[in-house]
Amino acid sequence: MAVASAKLTDKFQITIPVAVRRRLGLKAGDRVLLVLESGEVVLRAASGGWTESSRGLGQELWREEGGAAAIDRERDSWK
Repeated sequence: MAVASAKLTDKFQITIPVAVRRRLGLKAGDRVLLVLESGEVVLRAASGGWTESSRGLGQELWREEGGAAAIDRERDSWK
């Protein structure tokens, strides 16, 4: 696990430390995802576009809400 820190500016911006950029293979202009997982922010390289990069996001919520059964309950409430 790599640990690095960054200071939040008055415009709420951060500079990603060089060790993290290298580890993720990031270059200027690349997109990243900031994912909130269990109260922590996880930085992910957004390679392959949004669809590929966001695969698996929300799976915790999906499980907590009951998956497909939650969709069925919601649809039933529309009737």
